[in-house]
Amino acid sequence: MTFFGIITSLDGCVFCCDARCRRTPTPTPVIDSFGRQVFFTRSGQFIIVVEGRPGPNGIAVGTSLEAGPDGRPDLQIQNSRDMGDGSLKVCDTGPVSQGGGGVPGIWPPSFDPNSSLITAALLDFACRFDSSVSAASPCTILDEGREPRLVVPQSTAQFCDFVASTAAFPPGENLLTVRLRDVLGNPGPTAQVVVRVATPTPTRTPTRTP
Repeated sequence: MTFFGIITSLDGCVFCCDARCRRTPTPTPVIDSFGRQVFFTRSGQFIIVVEGRPGPNGIAVGTSLEAGPDGRPDLQIQNSRDMGDGSLKVCDTGPVSQGGGGVPGIWPPSFDPNSSLITAALLDFACRFDSSVSAASPCTILDEGREPRLVVPQSTAQFCDFVASTAAFPPGENLLTVRLRDVLGNPGPTAQVVVRVATPTPTRTPTRTP
């Protein structure tokens, strides 16, 4: 795993991609007591970005978002909480009017190979990622040139999920856990980040003065 995080700018800009912010210091990452990076967002919709490259064995990173021989995708990602309505239907990615739904959470995080529920949740989450994104066609922008580039140049695979309203993250703390497999099906190490979605401020209803 070379990069795992979220981008709140929906155009794919990782931090500063405009001359107006050129002198703005890069924010210092927030790390929790477990060593996990914490991302803060006002909305439950953003871009999830995962990048990887071959491990010590030199075998290429698998890039399939569909079920492999074991029924699971090469990108294996899960949230600790339900996204959207937490629908158990797999790959219900359309709008609500067409039966679209969310993704069930997994708590505690687990990749138990014998769990059909975990297999279904991993498939459901993976199919939310844009299949047109790759290392050769990344979704991320790093500077004013606005030419799509990998966050980490050495990455050989990139995955991006433009989180839809039907799978929006709930307010509060969400723990994302991910791992990638190589093309032979060997899983790599897991990585985790925390996404803290702001709780909406209730709108006050004006009261009539008698």
